[in-house]
Amino acid sequence: MVNDLDEDQLPHIESKLAVECYISPQSEQIIVRVTASQPLFGPSTFEPVTIKNAAVTLSGETTSVQIPFIDSTGAYIIPASKFKVEAGKKYTLLVDDGKRVVKASCVVPAKKAVVKSYVIDTIPGPRFSTDTVARVRLSWDDIKGETNYYTVRGFSITEQTYPGYIPETGGSGPVRSDNKSRLDIDSEYLVNDINLDGITFNAPIFYVYLPRNFMFQYVDDSGKLATAYSDPKFKEVYVEILNLDENYYKFHRSLKDIQNNDNPFVEPTLIYTNIEGGLGCFGAYNVGSLSIKP
Repeated sequence: MVNDLDEDQLPHIESKLAVECYISPQSEQIIVRVTASQPLFGPSTFEPVTIKNAAVTLSGETTSVQIPFIDSTGAYIIPASKFKVEAGKKYTLLVDDGKRVVKASCVVPAKKAVVKSYVIDTIPGPRFSTDTVARVRLSWDDIKGETNYYTVRGFSITEQTYPGYIPETGGSGPVRSDNKSRLDIDSEYLVNDINLDGITFNAPIFYVYLPRNFMFQYVDDSGKLATAYSDPKFKEVYVEILNLDENYYKFHRSLKDIQNNDNPFVEPTLIYTNIEGGLGCFGAYNVGSLSIKP
């Protein structure tokens, strides 16, 4: 047991910088998260050890920018307008906390995947929870002549009427508003076209749930009790197909594979990293998107 050994008999392992950053021409912000790893032998905590005083520099072929730490987010962030990320270009990330220096490079995929087709139909929702469920199926053609890695994400917007405050009258009444929700696509969904160049990929079927229509009462401008209905409607389904670089794919694939480590018949999985001198991932992706308005 570890407690039976003298400290000088245990392997001496230093903490490393762990960096995670993904860049894209379509992103509104560039976000870099910097933490410190916790060695197996020594004190540890379940909370991430955030590094707040590092010099974080992102460089392209001709320009560079230093990214400041934002306390409210626990990350280093700049708006995309301060540093243009271009498809097909190489970028380098350098992180220096005064004691350790790590760096990594990646190339933004040059091309976007394009949705080939989609189908939306409706099915009855679960009893007592929702009236209608929209079922969405879509496909895209693989980008030919190169190795590609993909994932899919997106969000839906539904709208409905709620009882709420009306500033113009100072009273309450029906207020129409939007609800934005992430699509329930498997967050671990990752595919590649190795030995499958040029095929058509089918995304996992996903669902958009429409809230149940309900009635509510309110006092109108004349002081009388009135009735209104929530009248929910589908407004938009927005889907993105991410053409990933190899670093993004291998890092997230290794995170997915490590979930099998409790299986005694499976080899232990090491987490992929492309951070030289540290841990984590600096990756990139290019987004092909589709807005569906039923």
